[in-house]
Amino acid sequence: MIAVVLAGTAAGLIGIAMAYLLEGFEWLFYGIAEGTLPERVEAAPPWRRVLAPALGGAAAGALWWWERATGGVVGVEDAVADGSGTAAARMGLTRPFADGALQVLVVGAGNSVGREGAPRLMSGAVAARLARWLGLEAGTTTLLVAAAAGAGLAAMYNVPLGGAAFAVEITLTAGARRRGVWLALPVSAIATVVSWLHSRGLPTFEVTVSGPTAATVLTALAMAPGLMALGVGARRLWGWFKAHRLPNSWALPPGIAAAGLLTGAASLWLPVLPGNGRDALEAALASPTTGAALVALGGVMVLKPVLTGLTLGAGATGGLLAPSFALGGSAGAAAAGLAGLAGWDASVPALALVGAGAVLAMTQRAPVFGTLFVWELVRPGLWVLALMAVVAAGCWWLTSSSFSSFAEIGRSPRRDRS
Repeated sequence: MIAVVLAGTAAGLIGIAMAYLLEGFEWLFYGIAEGTLPERVEAAPPWRRVLAPALGGAAAGALWWWERATGGVVGVEDAVADGSGTAAARMGLTRPFADGALQVLVVGAGNSVGREGAPRLMSGAVAARLARWLGLEAGTTTLLVAAAAGAGLAAMYNVPLGGAAFAVEITLTAGARRRGVWLALPVSAIATVVSWLHSRGLPTFEVTVSGPTAATVLTALAMAPGLMALGVGARRLWGWFKAHRLPNSWALPPGIAAAGLLTGAASLWLPVLPGNGRDALEAALASPTTGAALVALGGVMVLKPVLTGLTLGAGATGGLLAPSFALGGSAGAAAAGLAGLAGWDASVPALALVGAGAVLAMTQRAPVFGTLFVWELVRPGLWVLALMAVVAAGCWWLTSSSFSSFAEIGRSPRRDRS
């Protein structure tokens, strides 16, 4: 009980700290004190919009080069996979916290990669240290590390069920899930409550979703094959880039800087492209049903996965959750836009959520997590949750049956080890 309370509290405080750190880096690189990242990008002069991700990438690349040359970082997945507890004991605190700060720096500068890896890593490291101090057995230690990692995610996005689902469905091994769920739920709940000191308990996106319509339901069901293909394709693309990433050498600073330069240049057209993808989903949720909006959504669908892959291939460390739901949310909003132009009354935010949840479920190979996590970002009516679950389950069935040969991505593990 002591470990659960302390790990959850620490994860919540880490989530708050990372939110403030991200805002600080955005101000540092774009010179705008307030506003969302797209607002800061639009307000900054063009030269700064282009150079900010490159400079941030170069700085982080240089520090990652040194870090990896001197021993690297023991990640949460490695700690959980080692049932003996040895890897968890080697995590330490200094390197995970330093690596997490670099991940936030890269995202704050505008590079296209997820930032959720930072609180996961930091929270897992704190849990490992707590387990060592309290003398917990190895099996309980690995469960606590996984639960704390999910709690870090929960605190960042105010998603207690999503955080617990991440710990159980993605981080833990199959044999430990039944026991782990009873640890993950309270740790994520405590972390989320602590994070309310910053979020005030509000959902990540405050969007009004109207009641169900036949057009919305039919469009969502018709989207399933396309969403499945998008999710599998993105996972395959990112897996290829990570398999061919630059070596941990002097190439890291110029490599990540080059990927950042491309992202900065693309932001001159679409200000929602820099960053992890949160702002791209927010834009999709409020997208109008116009031709110009469809072009912008298409731009996100094409450029966001490519820029994220280039950033990972250049050697940056980061997650794939936000890029995944940005891709799926844009696809869902685009489908709603097309339906609207055809005269159908399809809900843009509902279909954006359906798309975001399905693509996230496919990239992470975790349908329960993808559905719960995205639903909690807005917390609309239960009918949206049910529709999301049906579409995600349909996509999952497609990948595990007739489309299994397309969905298989080499021999890569199912977890997102970024």
